[in-house]
Amino acid sequence: MKKAVKYLFATVLAGAAILIVPGAARASITNPLAVSFTFDDGVADQLTAQSLLQDHAMVGTFYINSALIGMPSYMTRSQLDDLAANGHEIGGHTATHQDLLTLVPDEQNRQICTDRNTLLSWGFDVTSFAYPFANLDPGIEATAQHCGYNSARAVGDLYDATDCDDCPPAETVPPADAYAVRTPDDVEVTTTLAELQDLVTRAEVTGGWLPFNLHHLCDTGCPAESISSATLDAFLDWLAPRTAVGTTVKRVDQVVGGAVHAAVPATAPPAPGDPGVNTVRNPSLEDVSAFDPNLPDCWQSAGYGDNTAVQTRVTDAHTGGFASQIQVTALTDGDAKVIPRFDLGACSSQVAPGRTYQASAWYKSDVPVFFTLYQRNALGQWSYWTQSPRIAPSATWQHAVWNTPAPPATAVAASSGLTIDSVGTLVVDDLGFADNPLSPAPDGVNALVNPSLETPGADGYPACWTGAGYGSNTPVWTRVTDAADGAYAQKLELTDRDDGDAKLIPGWDSGNCAPLVTPGKTLSLSVSYHGTQPTYFTLYRQDTSGNWSWWTQSPPFAAAASYTTASWVTPVVPSGTRAVSFGLTLDAVGEVTTDNYSLVSH
Repeated sequence: MKKAVKYLFATVLAGAAILIVPGAARASITNPLAVSFTFDDGVADQLTAQSLLQDHAMVGTFYINSALIGMPSYMTRSQLDDLAANGHEIGGHTATHQDLLTLVPDEQNRQICTDRNTLLSWGFDVTSFAYPFANLDPGIEATAQHCGYNSARAVGDLYDATDCDDCPPAETVPPADAYAVRTPDDVEVTTTLAELQDLVTRAEVTGGWLPFNLHHLCDTGCPAESISSATLDAFLDWLAPRTAVGTTVKRVDQVVGGAVHAAVPATAPPAPGDPGVNTVRNPSLEDVSAFDPNLPDCWQSAGYGDNTAVQTRVTDAHTGGFASQIQVTALTDGDAKVIPRFDLGACSSQVAPGRTYQASAWYKSDVPVFFTLYQRNALGQWSYWTQSPRIAPSATWQHAVWNTPAPPATAVAASSGLTIDSVGTLVVDDLGFADNPLSPAPDGVNALVNPSLETPGADGYPACWTGAGYGSNTPVWTRVTDAADGAYAQKLELTDRDDGDAKLIPGWDSGNCAPLVTPGKTLSLSVSYHGTQPTYFTLYRQDTSGNWSWWTQSPPFAAAASYTTASWVTPVVPSGTRAVSFGLTLDAVGEVTTDNYSLVSH
């Protein structure tokens, strides 16, 4: 790098000798310097910068990730409106702040174009873009231009005393490359007022354009990419009178110019898969990420809370050569999972309204696990959708399968993965997500899952079954080997009771454990039981909106010292019913053991 040259020379202007010394401003009306304050990400603490700029009659450019607006710690739509109303520029920064170099070209296009189109739809004149993490290449530059931007800001390649002391002090006007606008290095918490002033006075020597790149306004406990409100305020105080030497503060669009181009449609994501088609990319986890050797390609680590989780790529695979392992070594709260990337279509699965989907995975674990599903709307905003019941640990490979409810009306994509939320180890492989139309079991076929209660669940009940009841009583549940069929049955004991009841029923869902039914048909119920008190069937129904309510109950069945069969045919299933659940009910102090359940429509 070149060393800064100190110099002293004289020139004559209008008959007078003027001495130029280091640091003297040389910007002028004919050789002006434009200073731009650009702020990345749309975080809420930048509203302090808005106030400081406006106090000094100055404006800035705010590069926004549209899909993050309204999220915790980010600005809201109304705050963006206020920025624009006060003369500030709203620019684009991709929908979800992805590193564009890690994405395939179609996803780069979706990130850049979707973000701009959303901001345009919100009423902003969007002409300026900034690359997340300042990562770009010629193809990404071309995409920014294709999506309708007049400029795109990088970071670096202007003078910086630490690592670019031979770089020019200012960008040219117009920029040498409008889609790789140069800046000094990021303004950080260690950047001093004197250093900011020095950058300006150096740039005033040549004139041109000096864009500053800022992220957070923060005074205590700050991220590295922060400036304190006091430092920014003092810098603006110092900068304001420099209009006398030709230095002014401008937005990026005021420097670059150009028309506001119409929205450019983003590259469409893949269509939702046909029924039965697995839409998970890299489902067997064989392809490694080009950017993280511990992650499969198209997958990311996710989770929340206070815990320590390590995700690694392992050779203990169900099929192929690799699987993914999550080891939680400490946990106060939260969870961990590996899931398809939260993107706009390259890795996540597209969904259609009104459809139901099946999430699946082969797994081994030493603690209970469950599926967590997230959904994305058309703006690119990801949020929690739903989760499955807990799935029992298994020392050997087991296939976990769960049918989702229909996605929310605003959902266009989904991402799902098995989740661990306790200290332990989970290994997953061969994951799936497929359109799975659900329908009632054919007439004459037992519609129950795990009817003989052989498969254990993760919560003390048989898999796909749960305890239910109401009132003031104490139920005790025990898995016993006193079985009518197979090796296991479930014992219920009420040890005390003031009122209410208890019963074992298929889980409260639709299409996984609680069987779907057809209105207008009747149901034949049966169960093998023995117990010390009379019992009866209680039935619940789920309506088409997903709400559960009591439906009906059978006449009582007598106490029995040895296994006998309780059976009953229900009334006609009411209209508007989607699913049912039922159980043999105990409403007195005593016990009942049940096994071999059946629900058949006819």
